[in-house]
Amino acid sequence: MTREELRLMIGQHLVCGFEGTELPKEFRKAVSTHKIANVILFARNIESKEQLKKLTSDIRNLVRFQCHTDALICVDQEGGMVTRLSSDFTNIPGAMALSATGESRNAYDAGMLTASELRASGVNVNLSPVLDVNSNPDNPVIGVRSYSDDPSVVSEFGIAMAKGLQDGGVMACGKHFPGHGDTHVDSHLSLPTITGDVSAHLQPFKAAIDCGIGGIMTSHILFPELEDRNLPATMSRKILTDLLKRKMGFEGLVFTDCMEMKAIADNWGTVNGALTALLAGVDIVCISHHVNLGVEVVELVERAIEDGTLDLAKFTEFKRSTQKVLRQKKKLAEIPAKPSSIIGMKEHTLLNRELHERSITLVNDVPFTLGEKPLFIGPRPFRATNASDDGKQLHFGAALAQNMGGDHLLVGDDPDEEEIRMVVKRAKNYESVVVGTYNAHLYRGQLALANALSKATKVCVFALRNPYDLSALNPSIRSYAAWSYTTMTLEAISRVLRGEIQARGLLPIRLGGRTNA
Repeated sequence: MTREELRLMIGQHLVCGFEGTELPKEFRKAVSTHKIANVILFARNIESKEQLKKLTSDIRNLVRFQCHTDALICVDQEGGMVTRLSSDFTNIPGAMALSATGESRNAYDAGMLTASELRASGVNVNLSPVLDVNSNPDNPVIGVRSYSDDPSVVSEFGIAMAKGLQDGGVMACGKHFPGHGDTHVDSHLSLPTITGDVSAHLQPFKAAIDCGIGGIMTSHILFPELEDRNLPATMSRKILTDLLKRKMGFEGLVFTDCMEMKAIADNWGTVNGALTALLAGVDIVCISHHVNLGVEVVELVERAIEDGTLDLAKFTEFKRSTQKVLRQKKKLAEIPAKPSSIIGMKEHTLLNRELHERSITLVNDVPFTLGEKPLFIGPRPFRATNASDDGKQLHFGAALAQNMGGDHLLVGDDPDEEEIRMVVKRAKNYESVVVGTYNAHLYRGQLALANALSKATKVCVFALRNPYDLSALNPSIRSYAAWSYTTMTLEAISRVLRGEIQARGLLPIRLGGRTNA
């Protein structure tokens, strides 16, 4: 086998990202010299539907010319707070918002809608749905990205989303195996450990496997009950080959989460970790930011083949994995492309608006009247986790005041006592205060502010991300779960406050012992 033939094989196992809205020279060179054959895109790469379609066309042409195959072009389009597409696309609600609608058909429709617009723009893999069971309310990275804290709900809605995506022509990839829902640590920043029985967390993955999901993404987490060596799931042969493939019967593509995350990079190194992951049974290694690291991985795998680290048995297994990747690419290439005219079309917008409105959930039903002089208060949509998008210049207070009339105030991410005193003093001049919280169960100054306001005037709170914020509010506060800090969510909130629609959502989680699901 020549060096080029070897690289053509190895490059099929890498998906890499880059900065900017056009293919940079460094990336083009990596594809031509090291045959990196797959790409992941983020919000940083997407400014409009026209630009994205041209970019994906450039990617496909480059990979076809240099690697002689089609490219997997991937995106994390979960919906809600993990939305990579620009505003001229139809950006659906997130997982927990969809489960709050109470009907899994809505998740299927949202998946089908998303897939049709992705295919029309040239994307063929969506790194979704999240199949994690969010059993830990203090989980800093999953939260509303999960459908529920109930494995059966996650299974039902996750399968519906995956089916919608795949029926729409895009490969779905469930994540983060064997489950990221019981952590209090963000694996973007550190290495979490999950102890104890994980059978409930495996349930949605097994259900998705049985329904034919095309991809599953690994988690950078230690599971001592499943792997007795100090290896995260991403690098564990026991977890990926013995459990996921052999015991659970998964025959699709195994993706890693990004190997540049600190859980891997700080402990094993991105490049060495990638080789270990491939030896463990991973099919696709994801390197989201620096393609030069992908180049180093190609060279390291070359050396491993040459020096026998990849012995004959493992090399044979590696070649079977390559064939599996190529079969999936061929299958995706046979699906007809969708016309660009469907992106953001009226029917999609109407469905999306209905899904957002049906997700708004009344949690504490106590009397509240807005009055003629309300004050709208909230923090900026700061980046609560590296999995989220960068905070847009969208402020709860200003948007609601513009929609409803009244005044607004932008408060800090975690108000201190002095700021709370100043805000309460100002609020006494208003008939009511509507507060938006954003991960206030972790930034508890927001909760202290809402509770202090309730002693001075009538207060209504909307949780703009995780609903766990609401469990620590004074019982006199009317409260809603709104699930995301997006323009369409704020429009739905305005309609609720005006009485134009009722909050019909159902809580898909236990909240301080309360659930209405």
